[in-house]
Amino acid sequence: LLRVLDLSWVKFEGGKLPSSIGGLIHLRYLSLYRAGVSHLPSTMRNLKLLLYLDLDVDNEDSIHVPNVLKEMIQLRYLFLPVDMDDKTKLELGDLVNLEYLYGFSTQHTSVTDLLRMTKLRYLGVSLSERCNFETLSSSLRELRNLETLNVLFSPEIFMVDYMGEFVLDHFIHLKQLGLAVRMSKIPDQHQFPPHLAHIFLLYCGMEEDPMPILEKLLHLKSVQLAVEAFVGSRMVCSKGGFTQLCALEISKESELEEWIVEEGS
Repeated sequence: LLRVLDLSWVKFEGGKLPSSIGGLIHLRYLSLYRAGVSHLPSTMRNLKLLLYLDLDVDNEDSIHVPNVLKEMIQLRYLFLPVDMDDKTKLELGDLVNLEYLYGFSTQHTSVTDLLRMTKLRYLGVSLSERCNFETLSSSLRELRNLETLNVLFSPEIFMVDYMGEFVLDHFIHLKQLGLAVRMSKIPDQHQFPPHLAHIFLLYCGMEEDPMPILEKLLHLKSVQLAVEAFVGSRMVCSKGGFTQLCALEISKESELEEWIVEEGS
């Protein structure tokens, strides 16, 4: 009759989650956050009533996730492992009730699975070399309720500029955007969501100053330029820009030599 089971930080012998987990058929909440697990049993397919599943485990080696999540159609919150092995192939297209999805990887899942997840409010996605931003954007087009979108690169394509056609202007509810994606320059302001309030940039390698674009986003409240987001030496914040900005964070590793802030910026 167990409904809630939190196994965060638990270390399992041999890295194996016992197959008896599948007997807890009434579970609504299961967390394996930072747990020592490298093998998940196929009996997890019996957990059809789960609303919350956290598989963000602590494993030194990549973990294999059996293709059983597709049967958990009640799921609202799903956290996938950061490092899954090459054999992992997941079908998630039937999880139409998801509101929060973290760790979606185009290397292990078809990007078109996102098309039916119209209730998603939070999405964290990792792109592989088979999927650029243009392909991702087309698969996101129905997710009108998105409030937070984080896009990460896969390590093997770290040096490749694969933004493609960046267009997110139709996401009227999107407030937070994180991009850890290689791009030589930031997209035009008209390609950003109209009500974007927070932007986080990481490892972008932008050579052109992003401020002339960012300062035109009228609702921005915070900007974070983390490690290697901007690799140029000169940055200018012009008069009248950033009308609502409350916080600006620049990486301490920045190579910035000159920062001009005009009066009224």
